[in-house]
Amino acid sequence: MKIALTGSTGHLGATIMHELTNRNYSAKALFRDDYNPAFTDFPIEFIKGDIMHSDAVNNLLRDCDTVIHCAALISVNADPIGLVHKTNVDGTQLVIDHALKAGIKRFIHISSIHAFKQQPSLEVLDEQRQPVNESAFAYDRSKLAGQNIVLAANGENMQVIVINPTAIIGPYDYKPSLMGKVLIDLYKGRLPIIFNGGFDFCDCRDVANAIINATTIGKPGEVYLLAGKWHSLKQLTQILSIVSTKKINPITLSHFAAKLGIPIVKLIAAIKKKEPLYTHEALEALFTGNRYISSEKAKNTLNYTTRPFEETMLDTILWFKNKGYLD
Repeated sequence: MKIALTGSTGHLGATIMHELTNRNYSAKALFRDDYNPAFTDFPIEFIKGDIMHSDAVNNLLRDCDTVIHCAALISVNADPIGLVHKTNVDGTQLVIDHALKAGIKRFIHISSIHAFKQQPSLEVLDEQRQPVNESAFAYDRSKLAGQNIVLAANGENMQVIVINPTAIIGPYDYKPSLMGKVLIDLYKGRLPIIFNGGFDFCDCRDVANAIINATTIGKPGEVYLLAGKWHSLKQLTQILSIVSTKKINPITLSHFAAKLGIPIVKLIAAIKKKEPLYTHEALEALFTGNRYISSEKAKNTLNYTTRPFEETMLDTILWFKNKGYLD
């Protein structure tokens, strides 16, 4: 089996490359950036290009029989220029079309928990939960559209499995990710304020392990949720303080206070010509995200396992330290 990977320079993509290397799988990976420090860590054939370019996708798929489609654009600030839809929907359509033409036998698509309605947030969310509707945020709609595209391609010629992780955290976060930046900023004292919401966090290594398992096991045409456990940002900060042996104690604000600050945050971002520190979408995920997401199906079918959150946090901080991110 030879695996083609998209989204190789993202957090999950890099973790998948690490796991592929550990298992001695033959793999090719598509990358768009000119350079990423992850490249030197893995004996993988890299193909330069974009998922929107047919030639690059064809080069990636050549001689492969399995695809792990990780490439996606995460956004908590709508889709003002249409890039989220273009990447997550049009890009997925292009990759799946070329995969069918190339004779790919198995296609693993990485979606998101945000393809599902989060409310009611205190009731168990599993694969039977209703998907989001047209009133959902642009990112959420794009992830649902992407997974619907690939599921429609499942059949005799190609087997498709969809994976829906929650908030990913852990080592091998080269860029780093949005969540990785939060941890770094908390460690360095750059975030004096947090909010009293939270997320369901899953370890990138546990997710990567289940994804690669899905290349050989799992029922085609099915969706699998990969969750960890819900933690508040306050709990996350307390654990970060313990594992880093550093006092980290930001002020915790309420949802009401956070909403009041949105206009100011937007104004500052506009003046600095940067992305806002937080948005209405980010607050919605933080305060109304589901707290009881079930991964029983993935545990029973894909051998998905989860490690303690404290272990994840310790390994993440040690990795950031060793790579010089916390200097």
